[in-house]
Amino acid sequence: MILKTFKGGYDSNFTYVVHDTTHAVILDPAVPALEVLNYIETQKLNVLAVVILHSHFDHVVDLPIYRSKKIPLWAHQSIQLPIDHKLKDNDTFGVGSLKFSVMHTPGHRYDCICLLTDKHLFTSDTLFIDSCGRVDFPGSDPQLMAETLEKLRQLPDDTIIYPGHDYGKKQTSTLGEQKKSNPFLKMSKEEFLGH
Repeated sequence: MILKTFKGGYDSNFTYVVHDTTHAVILDPAVPALEVLNYIETQKLNVLAVVILHSHFDHVVDLPIYRSKKIPLWAHQSIQLPIDHKLKDNDTFGVGSLKFSVMHTPGHRYDCICLLTDKHLFTSDTLFIDSCGRVDFPGSDPQLMAETLEKLRQLPDDTIIYPGHDYGKKQTSTLGEQKKSNPFLKMSKEEFLGH
């Protein structure tokens, strides 16, 4: 797996290009598309899809540009934007030699998904380094977020987390580290809902 991280957008957002030597997927389109597409072109990559990890405005940047390049838009089936391919919990898809698993992780927003490939988990605004996504927005649900955090806790401790914003002391972390330092992962469901 080759990973290229872009940082910018509205609020220290991350966009990721994950690829092997020839095939790529763009995850969490939050930085200007031309920056991402320039990298795609220089690496001579074939892009399977742009995967939207949730539909807040700062994570759906420049979608018309991707459309103009005939790159399909993928997202969770509950999204209320026009897309080309609907994903649901436990779906899998391949990108060249890479295999991704889809986790529906509502809470911050109803259409949040995380993507897992090997031991790399792309969490967007579901899980940050030492924090988690807010649950006081329209489309948020604290109860669902508590269930999502419990779901993420079940993953192996050596899972590496790639969030949607640069909000932590570092850009990535392992789930094992986060179980020790992230207050929201240390809470029980009852504690989270009473927080």
